[in-house]
Amino acid sequence: MLLPLSFFFTFFGVSLLFSQQIDPLDKAYILNDSLVILGSDYILKSDLASPNDFGRSTPYNPTSKSLRTFSLLDFKGMRLLIDPSSSAIHKLERDSIIQWVPAEAFPATGAAYLVRQDTLFKYGGKRGLMNIDYMSFLNEESLRWQAFPSFTSAYTPNGTFKNCYAENDQFTVFMRGARVNRRNLADEYLDDHIVAYDWAKNEWFEWGHTRVNYKDFHSSISMGESLLFYNDKSMFLINPFKNSNSLYYKGLVHLNLHKSDLLDALYHENTFYAFYKEENGIQVKPIPREQFLSKTVAIDPFYDPPAKDTDLYYYLVGCILLSMVLYLPVKRKLFKEKIKLTPQGLKYAGVLHPIQKKQYEILKVLLDAPTVSTAAIMEHIENPNISYSQNMKIKNQLIEQLNIILQTILNIPDALITDIKDPNDHRVTLYELKREYFKKR
Repeated sequence: MLLPLSFFFTFFGVSLLFSQQIDPLDKAYILNDSLVILGSDYILKSDLASPNDFGRSTPYNPTSKSLRTFSLLDFKGMRLLIDPSSSAIHKLERDSIIQWVPAEAFPATGAAYLVRQDTLFKYGGKRGLMNIDYMSFLNEESLRWQAFPSFTSAYTPNGTFKNCYAENDQFTVFMRGARVNRRNLADEYLDDHIVAYDWAKNEWFEWGHTRVNYKDFHSSISMGESLLFYNDKSMFLINPFKNSNSLYYKGLVHLNLHKSDLLDALYHENTFYAFYKEENGIQVKPIPREQFLSKTVAIDPFYDPPAKDTDLYYYLVGCILLSMVLYLPVKRKLFKEKIKLTPQGLKYAGVLHPIQKKQYEILKVLLDAPTVSTAAIMEHIENPNISYSQNMKIKNQLIEQLNIILQTILNIPDALITDIKDPNDHRVTLYELKREYFKKR
């Protein structure tokens, strides 16, 4: 996955330009043993052994966006630029930016992207008023994001976005994620749950509730299994796998640096690479870990684990489960919350989830009959200016997107819109909708 330095130079067609200036708004990454800077329309690269000797490339960029709005990621030897606002992915190939994965029609903004098991994943994000609580993976054959199945988990995390995460061989632990406050839609709040995904079991787990007030820390530095949270006065080194929180606030070299606005520090192989301002512009200063974090003041638990199981706990749970078995079927039949279809979108639990006009037409047709033919759907959504195959592709995409929206709203694993063969003519595809989840029109 990591490319040799010579190939990376060839990859970008770089010619060295020493004393290249870094803009305070640029974004920095460490890939392999190289420091890579994304600027407005340029890419800077230097070797970590001489981090201030930058070479510059200006790749052909067919998008209208600044390069620094993307996130840079190494995946199977490819340099990818991910658009966090649309989930579109572009490849950096030699001196050009080439679209690889198209933007989603309903993207989840603020998702966390990571590579596991030779697969590109994203977790969380927000879609309108929805807090996304599941993992998606990139299907490299269809070049589309698909929900990653983990519905056997006994625990489902709170949907969050703008997450920080730490990893080891088995787990990815997410923390400091934000949520939309549905009582005040202009407000976001930080979730205090520590949640972990077990890649061996494909299950979610709650590890506990943080003891740290995240609001006190405006930034973080990723350090593999650890995260370093900090503000202008102190630092907390968090290791969720050891449940440790090491406090530093004495003799901190980093806090005495005249730091850049957005660029701050990166960590690689026991060295911090700090960005700070000098008279001749922003410079990169390598600082050994033992100098960067010299004096530990205290070590506390990072989070409080969930309450321990007891016999009384099992007894209460058993009683609750028995009550649910006896009571829930009747309750669901009589009082089940259902989705109301309106021209403005899907209304559920007092919240309106917008959908496209054509998606509204599809649901309207499916609610009127037990089964609906492809032809009946196409009557409402077909575009006469494009080919039949293109119309069919659009129809399939609309239905797939509707299923994802409905599964997210209801928090269920199964698709509500399914296709079957006409019993009288197997060449004909029929569609049916689980109409019990909808209010009668």
